[in-house]
Amino acid sequence: MNGNSSGAMPNKLPVRFPTSLVLLVFMVNAFLVSASAAEIKVASWNIYWLTAEDPNQHSRKAGDYTRLAAYANDLDADVIALQEVDAGFVRRVFPLQQYRIELSHREDTGQRTGFAIRRGIRYRRMPDYRELSTKWGLRYGTVIELDVGGRKIDLMSVHLKSGCFDRDLDRPATGSCRELKSQVRPLESWIDRRLERGRAFVLLGDFNRRMDRRRDDLWHFIADGNPKPIYRINAGEKPRCWGARFPEFIDHIIVGPIAEKAVKPHSFEELTYSERNFYRWRKRLSDHCPISIRLVF
Repeated sequence: MNGNSSGAMPNKLPVRFPTSLVLLVFMVNAFLVSASAAEIKVASWNIYWLTAEDPNQHSRKAGDYTRLAAYANDLDADVIALQEVDAGFVRRVFPLQQYRIELSHREDTGQRTGFAIRRGIRYRRMPDYRELSTKWGLRYGTVIELDVGGRKIDLMSVHLKSGCFDRDLDRPATGSCRELKSQVRPLESWIDRRLERGRAFVLLGDFNRRMDRRRDDLWHFIADGNPKPIYRINAGEKPRCWGARFPEFIDHIIVGPIAEKAVKPHSFEELTYSERNFYRWRKRLSDHCPISIRLVF
């Protein structure tokens, strides 16, 4: 007999892998996780008349551009949709060593839309969306296609007509409301084309519209669910800009269903200024504060 009279099998020795192999497996797994997820921060900022044509140009001093650049650094976004800017002055806030600048080609005003894009971010400039300029003086949309971890996503920076923040668009009683209404259908067309083609997109900027109003007709028109639903990321959020001076946002971030799934939960932010006196600082900084979200693809 062999001494194992009970018939039980001898205990198996634990299998030990070399430390170097364990480390290699860990590194490969970490690489696969990082390779499969790419995060990007996208923001929108209307920088009050940051142009050579600023009617209040004398209000800004050299130190104010330094302040704005410091806030841009605090914002720390990869892509910033811009409004009310032109090429010369925007570079004082977003230096060319760090950002590439893409602005609309509309030349009848210095108040352009555009983007500041952190160097290293892959993108392709697309034609301006001129259809938003339904009347002389209305601004083009600036469009880029981002490549985020191999995923393509369309972004458009917009600045719609001001002066019709919450009035009825179905029966517009003012010139501002009539002009804003004329921009609604081209805006919906841009959205619908991307929904029909299955494109991921982010539409962001200064809409000059308080869309949290119950059944706001601009939002109701573009978000009719046909062919698919869209989402306003800052819906229900309350602005804190300038000590919560404004009752509702007029800057918005709107996404389609593909990008909506990529929005990092609870990532919506508003960057506020440390300066407190609105009347002293609004023309030297901006009457708008930047807003942002994070996308993970």
